Amino acid sequence: MSIHPLAAISPDAHLGVGVKIAAFATVEADVELGDFCTVASGAVVKSGVTTGCHNEIGEHAVIGGAPQHVARPEQIGRVVIGDHNVFREHVTVHRALKPGNTTVVGDNNYVMASGHIGHDARVGNNCICANGSMLGGHVLVEDRAFVSGAVAVHQFCRIGRLAMVGGHARVVQDVPPYMLVDGQSGCIVGLNIVGLKRSGHTAADINDLKSAYRVIYRKGLPWNDVLKTLQAEFTSAAVAHLWEFLSTGTRGFSQERRAPPTATLRLRIPDEDAATLLRRAKAG
Repeated sequence: MSIHPLAAISPDAHLGVGVKIAAFATVEADVELGDFCTVASGAVVKSGVTTGCHNEIGEHAVIGGAPQHVARPEQIGRVVIGDHNVFREHVTVHRALKPGNTTVVGDNNYVMASGHIGHDARVGNNCICANGSMLGGHVLVEDRAFVSGAVAVHQFCRIGRLAMVGGHARVVQDVPPYMLVDGQSGCIVGLNIVGLKRSGHTAADINDLKSAYRVIYRKGLPWNDVLKTLQAEFTSAAVAHLWEFLSTGTRGFSQERRAPPTATLRLRIPDEDAATLLRRAKAG
């Protein structure tokens, strides 16, 4: 164990083997840090936090802050963090709003600088939240999801497994598993093919997901028929998880970004008179 003499460590904190705490860091009472965790200079681990092993808490991060809620009760919940997570500079993770509840971060997650995880949020395993990303209260992020920089996720929304949300997107409805969200529009623009391949999904899995995607977004079926079709016509585990996610939604789901077939673009021709415009049909 290595604790800098200028660190402020409560005698009621429980520190595991090999913990390293830098100068000006603070670890309050009722904190449990697992083996080989590191707390960088200026970071604060507040009461009500339990972590596993090999977690890295960056400079001036605040783990276990009180929930940002105007009706916050006197007694609040906890933060539970798994193993091998990285919380970079100025990251904030807030405790759950009510006693007995927890904000949960799983294993092998990477939260980049100034990321925020709100009260009662649940983050799975192997997720990445890029710089300045913000997860509101009660947000669920499933395994291997990627939340890009400056993304704002509204409270109670869910981001499905292996989904990738583009930078600056506003997520106000659930993002289904395996989907790719355009940062500018916040709409679905297809499957996260790269992520699927990197995670070991086979060509057959991807083809099944492509067919399921067409059922969801292209056939124009009523919602109940979409769910029945997914359940009846697909047997792969990937589509089964997609069906389960879709069948349990309560906030609605992000829509596909597709322009009407008759939409056009007005394009300027550099060598023509400024008043001369060419109208071309936009590719569907």
